[in-house]
Amino acid sequence: MDAAVLVAAGRSARFGGIKKEYRPLGSGIVLDAALRTLLSLPTLGKLALALPPGELDEARKRLAPDLAAEEGTRLVLVEGGAERSDSVRLALEALERWSPELALVHDAARPWATRELCLSVLALAGEKGAALPVVPPVDTIKRVDAEGRVLEHPTRASLGAAQTPQGFRFAPLLDAHRRAARDGVPSTDDSELWARYEGPVFTVAGERSNRKITFPEDLEP
Repeated sequence: MDAAVLVAAGRSARFGGIKKEYRPLGSGIVLDAALRTLLSLPTLGKLALALPPGELDEARKRLAPDLAAEEGTRLVLVEGGAERSDSVRLALEALERWSPELALVHDAARPWATRELCLSVLALAGEKGAALPVVPPVDTIKRVDAEGRVLEHPTRASLGAAQTPQGFRFAPLLDAHRRAARDGVPSTDDSELWARYEGPVFTVAGERSNRKITFPEDLEP
């Protein structure tokens, strides 16, 4: 059995105080779309939705009725923590009693990730231990210092923009999150923690359409 963690971030001032995950998308909301993709995976046993503290009831009211009805069967709602890494750890701990083999960690603000991408990440994670999708950068990237001086001109061929979902063997990922919490290591990316505590991370081809909603205009076609 595989498991998944879907992380809904905190409120964003860019969206007028309304969570971007609750914005309309298609026939539902952004959160509905991200949930449906993960719940469609054939090997998925449990899905933990990590929400900011105090927001579980609000999510229950906003979810599509058929998705809200999944709570208690495949869907587990988890009250997250102050930081994204805290929320992921708490969600993994909520899933631990089912002893999943693999876990996908996905941002709810990426509602356009396809089922095929999720399956590709899971397959490589099962083989290598950790996998994430990347896309080649469109712009030429420069490394700069605090004064704005260019320090390095890396070639685009050596760079990749990371996306989610990211896939991992479940038990080592939970251990990495627990060790990071004990060590006070901050992180906004699960693959960074895996690389720090567990080993190498491998990549699959990402999807240009799998963009992250950050600004209101990101919801436009």
